[in-house]
Amino acid sequence: MVRGVFTYRSHAAAIVLLAALSLLLTQIPLFNYLGYEFSVVIALFWSLCASLLTVSLWHKSIGDPLPDLRAFLRRSYSVLLFPLMIPAIVIGVNAFVVRNCSLLQGAALFLLIVVPAILIVHAFSFLVVVSFNRWQKTLVVVGWLLMIAQIPYVTLGRPQIFAFNPIVGFFAGFTYDESLVVFNRLVMYRVGTLAFAAFLLLEAVLKYQRRSMQSNGPPDSRRKTLRAASVGLLAIAAVIWLFSDRLGLSSSERSIERTLGGRIETDHFVISYPDSLVKGIRLEQLAQLHEFYFDELVRILHVRPEKKIHSFLYATPEQKGRLVGASGTDFAKPWLSQLHINLNDVDATLKHEMVHVLAAEFGLPLLGIGLNSGLIEGLAVGIGRMEYEEPINRLAGMAYAAGRTPEVADLFSLSGFMKAPAGVSYTLAGSFCRFLIDRYGLRRFKLLYRTGEYEIIYGEPLPSLLRDWRRSISVFRFNEAEIQKAEYLFSRRSIFGKVCARVIANLNGETRSLLAAKKYDIALQSAERSLALTSNTDAIYQKTTSLLRLGRFQEAVSFARLNLADSLAGPSLLTLKLSLGDALWGIDSLESAMAAYADLLRAHLSASWDEALALRIEIMLRPELARELESYYLSPAEDSVRARSIEQALAHNPHDPVLTTLLARERIAAERYEDGLRLLDSLKPWSSSILEFSRQRRMGQLSFTIGKYEKAKLYYWQSLNSLYRDVQGMEIEEQIQYCTRMGSSPHR
Repeated sequence: MVRGVFTYRSHAAAIVLLAALSLLLTQIPLFNYLGYEFSVVIALFWSLCASLLTVSLWHKSIGDPLPDLRAFLRRSYSVLLFPLMIPAIVIGVNAFVVRNCSLLQGAALFLLIVVPAILIVHAFSFLVVVSFNRWQKTLVVVGWLLMIAQIPYVTLGRPQIFAFNPIVGFFAGFTYDESLVVFNRLVMYRVGTLAFAAFLLLEAVLKYQRRSMQSNGPPDSRRKTLRAASVGLLAIAAVIWLFSDRLGLSSSERSIERTLGGRIETDHFVISYPDSLVKGIRLEQLAQLHEFYFDELVRILHVRPEKKIHSFLYATPEQKGRLVGASGTDFAKPWLSQLHINLNDVDATLKHEMVHVLAAEFGLPLLGIGLNSGLIEGLAVGIGRMEYEEPINRLAGMAYAAGRTPEVADLFSLSGFMKAPAGVSYTLAGSFCRFLIDRYGLRRFKLLYRTGEYEIIYGEPLPSLLRDWRRSISVFRFNEAEIQKAEYLFSRRSIFGKVCARVIANLNGETRSLLAAKKYDIALQSAERSLALTSNTDAIYQKTTSLLRLGRFQEAVSFARLNLADSLAGPSLLTLKLSLGDALWGIDSLESAMAAYADLLRAHLSASWDEALALRIEIMLRPELARELESYYLSPAEDSVRARSIEQALAHNPHDPVLTTLLARERIAAERYEDGLRLLDSLKPWSSSILEFSRQRRMGQLSFTIGKYEKAKLYYWQSLNSLYRDVQGMEIEEQIQYCTRMGSSPHR
């Protein structure tokens, strides 16, 4: 007779712990609704319990001299799967307290992550108990640990930061990317998981039958059928494993290089690049940029790397996400001497990521990283000295002035850095590390990097050092516009503080794709679905953009003003003032549009933002030109149509600086760089320092792009005469040095 499901104390204790864990997760942000993170934790805990319970159930099953197989399987499946209703019910009830944006998606992830995990550990444990008479619980726990160990084995030993795993289904890696587009690949992987679990189960059954052959074993024909089924299931799992790179379930250096297509070696680098996008002079410039930063950083860090660094450059974020993960976040693997960077991000992030790899020389053994994220990222930011086009120490002072600072000491703990918003954590950690290097020297910081022993190395504990650093940045003074800039940069919350972060990020990603495809009606509906779930900045921007492109200007004005007036969300929507200005332009309210542009311009978010705003203000000052260019800026016309409209306008006014600048931008967008350079060079100097600096800098960039390095240096030098912010000089001086290197390159 089969006893009740909840008879055994070990099983009852496991269920109590499962319920307690489920309740605990309801109190932890990001884990408190039915989604990816909740499912992973439940899979980890209950799969371990399932391993041990399978062994216990086998020994407590009825049968002499061997347990009854069918009774055992029926009982074990009910004992292991039925309790999963507890976390499902607990988190389902919690949906009445905590917003759950997609119960259906969450339920699908729960089924794909948790159930297969239980089935595979059950099959493995069953095989263990029928194969070994001793150490059974030890063996199943070791097997469970080895399955978990597959995650660090893959993510540390291979280029990817993600891992498909028998227990957790999918490990996304430690990244700031919030979107999680993995459902189709997870289904494919779980087909392999279930096939392998069924293979293990059949092998256990066959093993059991061989042990019971002397009594009442099954006919040979039945055993042959089971053996054939076992081989077939193993073949399915093997095919998925063998083709895992092509299915997007894993990535090797070889598969990535095959996808990218291009490879070049320099003195210190192996660079893999998308050969369809990078050719000729652009390839040489990328190679020399790597060597340029390498020489600079080796000198600053006082290191002597012994092996070449492998730099992988990806054509698009989508390609990078599919191949290695972290689609929107560039990263380095110091222990593998690897860089993984989106091609469009090279200028902005190559130097930062290279610091991580070169710092491996004085990092922790084997991994070559610092003791915690605060020191790792703080060093890279501190060496760069700049963040968001501001000196790092001044930017840290702005964060304090805006009241956007977490407990800084927490940034130098194992988990505190990830919990804080990325912008502020990078800035504060970078400024503090720069302070330590400037005051005490790099030699001491290298020791700190791998030990974290502040008091031993500096003679003061961390709180005391932080107080000294805080005093050093308190000398800065800021105006209202700068405070607005800091609030904008540092107001966005981390993933732990967002409602339905994964679901919202995925939905906003779909909206972004719709906008890029110019499907504005559908994009508007998608943005409104996102906002119906929870108010979020990305969807607010996307809805405003959709309204603008649809010509619904008055609605865009009302919607933008409503959100900018929100005391909570307003600070993170500073750049929405550009869209507000455009919408006001659309209803012919030119003075109000100019006021919106000027308000945003005062924050000086970046040179690119300043140029876009200053040019719009120039247009607003000329009402006739504003009306002529309204469709150019606000209509969703094709690029070729937009370019023709500027050409036609310029034919009637051939010396107009605004029209000439716009036509030059169209030529540059069409990769007609020499035409764009010629148009910009034909202009008289702007009276606006912002526009003149932008003109000279862009001419320097264009000259560099076409390989005219001496001419590029000349334009960069001339741009120094129009600096309107001191910090811009640092960027220009670096560009001049790079031009000098390229001009003397032996490969030129």
